[in-house]
Amino acid sequence: MNETADNLRMVTLHNGVTMPTLAFGCAFGDWVGTNEFQGFQPEQAWRAVSLALDNDYRAFDGARVYGTERIVGTLLGQRFSSGELTRDNLFITTKLAHPAAPPHINISHRRTWDFDKVDDIAQKVRDDMVDTLDDLGLGYVDLLLMHWPGGFGRPGGADPNFPRKARAIIWRTFCEIADKGAARAIGVSNFTISHLRELMEDVPEPELRPTVNQVEIHPYCRDPELESFCNEKGIVVTAYAPFASGAFGMLNDPILETIAAQHGKTPGQVVLRWHVQSGRTALPKTSKKKRMAENRDIYDFELSDAEMQRIDALGAGDARRTCPDPSTIA
Repeated sequence: MNETADNLRMVTLHNGVTMPTLAFGCAFGDWVGTNEFQGFQPEQAWRAVSLALDNDYRAFDGARVYGTERIVGTLLGQRFSSGELTRDNLFITTKLAHPAAPPHINISHRRTWDFDKVDDIAQKVRDDMVDTLDDLGLGYVDLLLMHWPGGFGRPGGADPNFPRKARAIIWRTFCEIADKGAARAIGVSNFTISHLRELMEDVPEPELRPTVNQVEIHPYCRDPELESFCNEKGIVVTAYAPFASGAFGMLNDPILETIAAQHGKTPGQVVLRWHVQSGRTALPKTSKKKRMAENRDIYDFELSDAEMQRIDALGAGDARRTCPDPSTIA
């Protein structure tokens, strides 16, 4: 393994915590309309996460809303009890403060809630964090993210600045959680440049700025301006839905197939290499053992500048998203 491959495997956050560039995504189900049932299916995590552990994945990205944290915690506990793993072997990410979603996800407000629907935002975050740690069976997570900057399609209400104020309250609570050692690093998800600027104005201490911004990025969905802003501020960009969640036939794109053939790789491997070579981290997810191995086998080849530009150009038009557009959130 060469030095470049080593450097591409890990990234150092601005608070000094090191994070793997690839983590196994723990959201299971369908939300792009390919199946009759639309929503989370955490039962799929039992086999997939177990296989991921067998295939040496040690970084896992979850969220309160996914409903998989108890499963992940149980599977990790089995490895802890056998002595196969210790806590130091792992990098665990979770996300809190997911807004109310359509009925297929939001059966109740136990896992999703709007900022203006709770009496005490800070206490709700603390309580959710305790529930998450209980489900995971862990004393701390490595990375805690604010899942969304606000409610979907909701105006500011009587106070147009309320969403901004709520984000600051949540962030200060995250800082408190980190101070207590329950999170080694804190960050955000689905934040635009505007959301980030406001948060850093409201919580101006440089050391308290987010370490990570996890957003939807794949060859058909890019935001170069956001990435440039994050890079300037020392915020690591993580790509969720790196394969567009199987939508749009992206992995059958002729350009990706051509580049893959030239390197003796799959289109999925090319996409992941494009992510890490662009300076991002990514969250591949699959239930297939072969794909799990392929997704980790991306450090023995390099895309040329011309190939990188060809992939970049696939997302030059309007972004094709599998999740809501964060720019619509106040």
